[in-house]
Amino acid sequence: MESVSLFDWIAGLSPWWWVAFGIGLGALEMATGSFFLIWPALAAIAMAINIAIGPSFSGEVIVILYAGLSIVLTFLGRFMMNRFGDGAAPETTLNQRSAQVVGRRAKVLSHEHGEGVVEIDGVRWKAVWTDTAEQPGELVRIDKADGMVLRVSNPT
Repeated sequence: MESVSLFDWIAGLSPWWWVAFGIGLGALEMATGSFFLIWPALAAIAMAINIAIGPSFSGEVIVILYAGLSIVLTFLGRFMMNRFGDGAAPETTLNQRSAQVVGRRAKVLSHEHGEGVVEIDGVRWKAVWTDTAEQPGELVRIDKADGMVLRVSNPT
């Protein structure tokens, strides 16, 4: 029985093996949602194309090419996603209801000694005035949200 080295075995693999490996990594990426395995999966597909075009690569060259492609695609993909994709998206205020109202206008319901109540979209909020107070019924601008207390000012 003849012993085959690992590199000889890799050199003998079909391009379809690389396609299957890429699809497997892509499926694992979809299951985990890590957004890391997609780049080695794309490198495996690229390796399938390289091996189909030039099937005379040695096992060592194939390993080096795959490792290099994986690293380059990972860094390039991360850079592109941070620059153009969701990786650079601003911090969301989805679960911070008070932060969602900053910059909006609110109707004054009551005011006394720098504190009062304002209304936004039918919801009452405790408010603290940072400058002169408005009369009930007038509009104020929300400058900041400290928990459930809004800092408001005149809508200039």
